[in-house]
Amino acid sequence: MGTTVVGFRLGWDRKGRQATVVLTQAGVLHHSGGLLGMAPSPARPQAPAAPDPHPVPRQAAALRRVYAALLHQGYGRELIPPVCVRLDTDERPLHPRPWGEHAPRAHPELIAEFTGAAPAGPGTLDDALTAFYAAIGLTPRTRTAAPRPGPAGVPPAVRRALGALAEGRTLASRPGPGTGWSVTGAGVRLHAGPGGEALTHREVAELQAALTAWLRHRRGPGTGAGAR
Repeated sequence: MGTTVVGFRLGWDRKGRQATVVLTQAGVLHHSGGLLGMAPSPARPQAPAAPDPHPVPRQAAALRRVYAALLHQGYGRELIPPVCVRLDTDERPLHPRPWGEHAPRAHPELIAEFTGAAPAGPGTLDDALTAFYAAIGLTPRTRTAAPRPGPAGVPPAVRRALGALAEGRTLASRPGPGTGWSVTGAGVRLHAGPGGEALTHREVAELQAALTAWLRHRRGPGTGAGAR
């Protein structure tokens, strides 16, 4: 019989890691991760809450959150863009109470077939979910576009700065006697030089990347501690 799924694989080049997430038509969310170029290690799947009359839309919302969280962590390269695929692998039936000893087990064959069957080429999460809903006979919900990785969405300098902030590191201007700055997850601080020296073009570009990353890290202005 097979099953229809929607999913993606993202890579974090600096860490050499990959993450694959697949949502099935039964509403089961499968995760796997590992090193780039190596066989992924599947985690325990996330079953829909039971009883849930609308498991797929709720799990699709979870898929969106996972996608955004991975981008935030630094998984900025689409190894497999979001896509809807029909697989030959049969989905394992869910227990009426899919938790504890009855929780679904990892299904590496399903993830492996998805990665082998997914077509190459660009795609968005919205388009993939729309195709997924149509394939399983559901009406898609109207959503705003999900963030997209890659140079067109987030510049490399900003992605690097985002990764540093996510790891708790401090971004700072180059040492020198003039005007400087530092950016942490908690806020932004300027260090005025004795004569109020102007920043060079390169220093302005570095500061712009750091500030853009900080705003994304804090999920927009006005959240948490403000800039100082």
